[in-house]
Amino acid sequence: MQTAGVGRRTHFDTGAISTLITSYVASLVTVLVLGLIDIVRLILVAGLFALNVTSLTRVHIRLVSRPRSTDYAIFTVNVAPYAYLLYPRPPAWLVIPAILLALFMVEVTRGRGRSALANVAGTALIASTYLPFYALMGGAISIAVLYIALTWVAYHAFSAVYVEGKLPFRSVKPWLSSALWFTVMTPLAALAVIRLSWYFAMPLIEPSIRAIHALDEGKIDRELRTRIRRIGFGSLAESLVLAATLLALVALYGH
Repeated sequence: MQTAGVGRRTHFDTGAISTLITSYVASLVTVLVLGLIDIVRLILVAGLFALNVTSLTRVHIRLVSRPRSTDYAIFTVNVAPYAYLLYPRPPAWLVIPAILLALFMVEVTRGRGRSALANVAGTALIASTYLPFYALMGGAISIAVLYIALTWVAYHAFSAVYVEGKLPFRSVKPWLSSALWFTVMTPLAALAVIRLSWYFAMPLIEPSIRAIHALDEGKIDRELRTRIRRIGFGSLAESLVLAATLLALVALYGH
């Protein structure tokens, strides 16, 4: 995830912010499209989103470097509201963000907040907020919504591993992102075709083409900062197209 600074001491993760914003907007659009509108819930979740985007994405930078006790406290304040999803009993899908959160925090507490695993888990964790946001807004978890969430998280995990595989100082092999994508793409495609419609498999095409190309790519050996920034902008554009495509599908066929 790309980091940047504003002012003298305020630092934030632009990749985390863009992913969080897109995930929130996608969940909001899904709720509005499916007609599951609860104004009070929408306002409360908007407040939670504002809290996350203003403080969580900033404290993330400190968590992965030299975390202090106050950083853990701020992180807890940001995550605590999601505990409402545990009532009256935890939904099965909650295991997805729970595992990602556990992986990220284990790496952070071990002083490995900048490891490849921490970066991938952190990126996927932020993308996984789509489903909690949607559920907190009062949305019902249908197969179509679950498919969107799984595809969204899988894409961001793939993109994060892809970037890690390009870095010359990482031991991550460049082909690992392709292996990850094709591993998760197969059950996703099966879910789309069997339980939904073959139209839902269409968003998987572009990442699959990218994964095929990645098999022939290697590490970046020059102009690292420029090329990683270019990859970041490209991934952002692709994620926006993916989000728009998934939302269009749920609007047309997700009822």
